Amino acid sequence: MDYLRVPLLSGLAFFCLFVMELASESAYSSMKWEAVEPKTFSPSPLASEEKIKSSQGSLLIGEDLYLPANFPDTNGKNTGGLLIRNIMTGAANRLDLKETVRGLAWDKEEGQIYVRLKKEIIVLQNGSLEIKKRIPFFQTGAFWGNIGFAQGKLFEIRENKLVFYDKESGSELEQKDLPLPKVSFAFDCSGKEIFFWHSKDGTNLHSYDPILNKIKNSFTVHLESKEAGKLSCFKNDLVVLSPESEVYQNLIRIGDDYYLGKQENFVLKENLSYRFSPSKDTIRFVLKITPKENSPETEIAVAIPPQETSSQVLSEEKFHPNGKLTEDKQSNRTLIIPIPALSSGQTWEETVYSAKLARYNIDSGLTKFKTSWDDWKTPNEWKQYLEDASVYKISDPEIIRIRDELKSSSSNVEEYIQAVYRYIRKNMVYKQDGRFDPAPIALQNGNGSCTEHSYAQISLLRSAGIPARMAWNWLPVGEKVELNHKIAEVWHPSFGWIPMEPLAPPRTRAGLTYAKHIIFAVLNLPSHSIIKGGDTLANFTKPAGGASRSIFIELTPEISHRSSANQSDPGTEEIYPKSNPVKNRILEKSEERIVE
Repeated sequence: MDYLRVPLLSGLAFFCLFVMELASESAYSSMKWEAVEPKTFSPSPLASEEKIKSSQGSLLIGEDLYLPANFPDTNGKNTGGLLIRNIMTGAANRLDLKETVRGLAWDKEEGQIYVRLKKEIIVLQNGSLEIKKRIPFFQTGAFWGNIGFAQGKLFEIRENKLVFYDKESGSELEQKDLPLPKVSFAFDCSGKEIFFWHSKDGTNLHSYDPILNKIKNSFTVHLESKEAGKLSCFKNDLVVLSPESEVYQNLIRIGDDYYLGKQENFVLKENLSYRFSPSKDTIRFVLKITPKENSPETEIAVAIPPQETSSQVLSEEKFHPNGKLTEDKQSNRTLIIPIPALSSGQTWEETVYSAKLARYNIDSGLTKFKTSWDDWKTPNEWKQYLEDASVYKISDPEIIRIRDELKSSSSNVEEYIQAVYRYIRKNMVYKQDGRFDPAPIALQNGNGSCTEHSYAQISLLRSAGIPARMAWNWLPVGEKVELNHKIAEVWHPSFGWIPMEPLAPPRTRAGLTYAKHIIFAVLNLPSHSIIKGGDTLANFTKPAGGASRSIFIELTPEISHRSSANQSDPGTEEIYPKSNPVKNRILEKSEERIVE
């Protein structure tokens, strides 16, 4: 869906809008977001006759990038060898080896480059590129045969085995069965650990300890798999240096995920969270009042979104000139607008609010923290989000049973938050049947609406002493505007309030969602303190003489977000999967309710 628009009714005058002074308090913690400043490199581009295959890897030594390639030799015939590009100066060079290069490794101890060919390894002196020796080596028919160095020994990946060799003679020393079924690429950065590229359970980069023969950690690198071979280690960063896609830059680590840094995105201090892939719109509220009989002067309350959440930012806000902005105990903003007396059949219709709106995908790296339960503290301002309510029942035996079960398998607070998310994701499916059962019943039923999913998460979090609340938001879903969506939010001292969204992609962990909610209010209890009557953004606060009210939301994009994103970012579809909307039915395991 490139844009959503609910048309304004024509032929009506609008009041002038003006900017109002905003209250300093916020429903969200004050967090310092900084614009991304990606490190980019500019090696010289490939010549038209230089060909690099996506199935081949690369090697970065200092500032020099070595790329296996084919190009014309001095006689104009096609030959194989290495292209060398300096990523800082752009200097270019070629090394003709008369054969396709099938692997590269860097011996830091000797300052030598090991170049794997089909039946041998050529050892080059770094800098001069003088051939120091040739070593007979295990013959490979593959386009790329991973080699590297670990503990001073040369290794190769052969199917699912790690094979070590004497680097002087090429004789085999030992073999180890890898804890992964298949490795596409291997990267040795420190000599103490090896990184393997293999897609498994949503991760694709795995840190391996060759001494213990075990995976130490697993990461998700948000790249197309064809660019995996162009990953390298540069100082303390992972970088992708891909001549084919002309991407030469560092990756930003957020928890256990790596993202390409783009200037349109933002990071929370010390790369704790990442806002990315923005959608930028103008949002406008149009209020319409029509009495069936003569109506006295009255007033109406309209829910106004918070200025900034973890994934949404409002700017250039304009309010109706007669409106009064108020806040409740949760710091929800409400605009109170006086409505003049109206005669039967007369219509009052005006724009009451507009702003620039930016919405982001969000990822919060909770895995960076391991807070013990003894060290967990809740500031006074957020303690209201530890209270019990009839829909939460945090002392119910079923809630206590699940809480204790999850705590027993979680060694810290952050692990428990993720355990709650996974439990809901695994044990509850989406079912919208008009019921709003409290958390224990919803968990026993194993299904529920978005509201009941939120009840369950909030109950399990509050029962463990972790502040949690409900965020009431408006969703563009498919071709229709939907308002009735709720998500839980959890508070963490380093991140502020972050989403717990189990019904939108990628549905993997707390703090991560590709949904672009437009949040209007945060709720300690299920209902808004000022706007009553269910899921409506506007309601009368004084007698209205039978007048009806409706509010239209116009969301006009600055650009066509998805079409432009897909053209500029070839990895968009792979990284941010889309699926068909599902409404009023139980979600099967293979289905997702899409939230965009």
